[in-house]
Amino acid sequence: QVIETCLNMLRDGVAFGTQGNISAFDRESGLVAISPSALAYQTMKPEDVCVVDLDGKPVESKWKPTSELFLHLIFYNKRTDVQAVVHSHALYCTTFSAINEPVPMILNEAAMNLTGPIPIAPYERPGSKELAEVSLKAMGPSGIAVIMAHHGLVTVGADLPAAYESTLAAEMTAHTVILARSMGKEVISMDPAECAHLRQV
Repeated sequence: QVIETCLNMLRDGVAFGTQGNISAFDRESGLVAISPSALAYQTMKPEDVCVVDLDGKPVESKWKPTSELFLHLIFYNKRTDVQAVVHSHALYCTTFSAINEPVPMILNEAAMNLTGPIPIAPYERPGSKELAEVSLKAMGPSGIAVIMAHHGLVTVGADLPAAYESTLAAEMTAHTVILARSMGKEVISMDPAECAHLRQV
């Protein structure tokens, strides 16, 4: 599933080269499967995926885990509802990271995957514990997505398909907002109560 999601990022244009990183957590064993650092997704095999514990200690790995290991582990340690994390450099969400502006919730289908507007976490250095901490805080205790300032997008979920679906929902929303503004129009945000209802459907 980790490899499949990595390949999906390339196919769907939310990552280029070796950008981004993917992980899945098995609460029963307490182990995390996470993509390795700087290995081309097209060449990745199951044995290339790193397995670590919740402290980041390697259990089974021939490569070094992604440099964003802390970013993944913090959600598994602090959020009992999270079993998957997807970090991408999705272009349109990353555009919002460059202007430090949250992405408004404007699409009903996206609202089914996301809990509301996508917040922006303040800038911290890539791979740092500080980045993990501000991302967790900005996403909130029940959030699904956060954009890291000057960096990219993080989504979480109960499993990898759900987390990745939220990545696509976030990117489609950001893209639509940018297209609307290119037409000289401002988007109309959805009512928060309606977003909450759609999330429960």
